[in-house]
Amino acid sequence: MDAPVTGFSHLQLRVRDVPACVDWYCAVLGMEVMSEHGDVVALRSRAARMVIVVSPGDPDVDRSPIDHVAFAVPDGPTLEAWAAELRTRGLDVPSIVDESGTPSLQLRDPDGNAVELVAPAPRNG
Repeated sequence: MDAPVTGFSHLQLRVRDVPACVDWYCAVLGMEVMSEHGDVVALRSRAARMVIVVSPGDPDVDRSPIDHVAFAVPDGPTLEAWAAELRTRGLDVPSIVDESGTPSLQLRDPDGNAVELVAPAPRNG
């Protein structure tokens, strides 16, 4: 079974000042607010088909200013199948979680970097 990654989903950054960073990315890169969940803000550039998520953190204290990098997969069932495949290959794979309405598999690479595989939210109806 080949990896079901269809592309880049988003990059999540830890920042000291979420509102200032939102303003900066909107002004400098022309991004727009896509969604807000508490103090976590997702920004998108429709033209570049790019999403950057900013969340509170201290890059000096945290291991890295990058919280995680996420890759897209086609759908939830494909994500479930890939997680099962990785388990058969002997990898320690956690359960899929609901991340703001979207199925997400949250992994760590050998160096401890957070890598997420995320499927689109299921469609109702």
